[in-house]
Amino acid sequence: MRAKAAYWRRVATAAIAVVWLAAGVQFAAAAAVKIADPEKYARAAGLEAVVNDLRQMAPLATKSADGQKRRALVIGINEYEELTDLNKAIGDADSLEATLKDLGFVVTVKDNIDARAFDDVLDAFVESLDKGDMAFFFFSGHGVSLEQRNFLLPADMPALDAVRESRLDRYAVDAQELVDRIYERGVEIALVVLDACRDNPFPPDADTRTMRSYGGLQRMTPQKGAFVIYSAGVGQKALDRLGPADADPNSVFTRIFRPALATPGMPMVEIAKRTQVEVSALAATVTHKQEPAYYDQVVGQFYMSPPRPDIYGLVLGIDDYGGKFNLRGAINDTTIIARVLQDAGARKVVTLTNQDLRLNLVEYVWNDLVADARPGDTVFFTFSGTGYREPAPGGSVDADQLQTVLLLSGSTPVEDYQALADKEGKGRAGLDLVEPERKLTDAFFTGLMEVAARKNLNVIVLIDGCHAGGLLDRQFANVTFFGAVEELGLASEKRFLGVDYGVGSYVFAAAISGLADLNGDGFLTQRELFGYGGQNIYAISDARQNPQFSPSIEKSSAELVLLTLPPGGKENTLAQYWRLKPRDAVPGQD
Repeated sequence: MRAKAAYWRRVATAAIAVVWLAAGVQFAAAAAVKIADPEKYARAAGLEAVVNDLRQMAPLATKSADGQKRRALVIGINEYEELTDLNKAIGDADSLEATLKDLGFVVTVKDNIDARAFDDVLDAFVESLDKGDMAFFFFSGHGVSLEQRNFLLPADMPALDAVRESRLDRYAVDAQELVDRIYERGVEIALVVLDACRDNPFPPDADTRTMRSYGGLQRMTPQKGAFVIYSAGVGQKALDRLGPADADPNSVFTRIFRPALATPGMPMVEIAKRTQVEVSALAATVTHKQEPAYYDQVVGQFYMSPPRPDIYGLVLGIDDYGGKFNLRGAINDTTIIARVLQDAGARKVVTLTNQDLRLNLVEYVWNDLVADARPGDTVFFTFSGTGYREPAPGGSVDADQLQTVLLLSGSTPVEDYQALADKEGKGRAGLDLVEPERKLTDAFFTGLMEVAARKNLNVIVLIDGCHAGGLLDRQFANVTFFGAVEELGLASEKRFLGVDYGVGSYVFAAAISGLADLNGDGFLTQRELFGYGGQNIYAISDARQNPQFSPSIEKSSAELVLLTLPPGGKENTLAQYWRLKPRDAVPGQD
């Protein structure tokens, strides 16, 4: 439910209590209660500090240095003479070859190589590197650690026992030594990706007590300029496949990493984070824990390919709820957001409002936009209207067993549902009678986000309705989620320039129009959107409305480009609407 700022408390304590609580829906009373002054000041000061830091952020450099060469060595080993064979390593190498060539690398690929060939190709690769180059090394196969050293195993690696551990030094490749050799050539950036440790290739003999257990790859200390990604965390196994029926040609790690690597506008840290989140989610489907790790010693920003996103948008809004729960600003929200997207050069923007906003049409249009977009493009999903919470169906992932619902228009006025339930005389809650097709649930929304994640699109979501922060069931690495209010909070409407808008929607539209480009470099990044949006919504609502973001501001990326903006910055403030003034942020400040 959204309420005009002028009667915020009255709506929260009267209308909601009479209609919605009677229907068994949980609202957060805390959202309508004045926040304690110390907490309000601390939050405001924290947001101000974030915004000030972003204003001082150096402009993003998204192009490679002139004359820089890109060289890659890719190795995949499926067939081991004495160790367990793998299924996907050569498929990994083949897939990476094509992707790296598209990114401008000169690529050398070797499959199923023995120790001598491994040494020879490493020597040739290292010798090919010159000062200032970009080096990329990818290994897919068996790897083990011993006494904090990481070893990559060639195809002719012999089996080990406790008295022959010296064979690791003679046959295997020490990954740290490899990174050091690359660095000594004076390269600007060394990217090392190790999709190894899929199984312990030296299982202990049941009859031999002296056999040592060899662990997964350990953390290395990369040199300055090196970026190292492991397909699994310390002590974890990296899955070769999800099961015998898994027909994907790539390992669980590489099938996520490769498309992330190929996505334009992705800084290397964001590629690693996106891989980390999605691999973890995929491995969890077979009850396996695999969380890729990365270690970054690259100074400054680095992009495999510069950002050049096309923009698409699905803009939803509902004022018409059939009676006294109608809103005044949701349709205005859709108008201003759609206009901003069109001004930004969006290829396609679809707006659905009131009775035209139906679940099956939302799903159809979303799938159509995703089909048109390319990896790295930006797709917007915005909703302005009423939100509430109700008991979730069985198997809910929410700890409180409640689901967030965005209510759509329908033929029955909202206030009539409880009367209909009372007339039945069965003790039912009014919202039990709301038709399923009027409910855009968190499960439905999460399904839409999964479609976009599979294509590696950047998605920017605005939900401007009560309990907006609870709509996302899980974090998606490709989704920038902007909830106008926390999961247990109430959203509000306010008049701006003589027109009613949702506070969250108005601030969001201003942000993406370019006002949130706080350092004026022509790029809107994820953290700029969150910092600008959080500060303005909080100040305009006098601390009554606290946005919820995913990821959190602290974990958001200051380098992930969401939009490229036209030259010529705008004044990046909405301070004329603030009710919480900057001098109030710290008690006693003049």
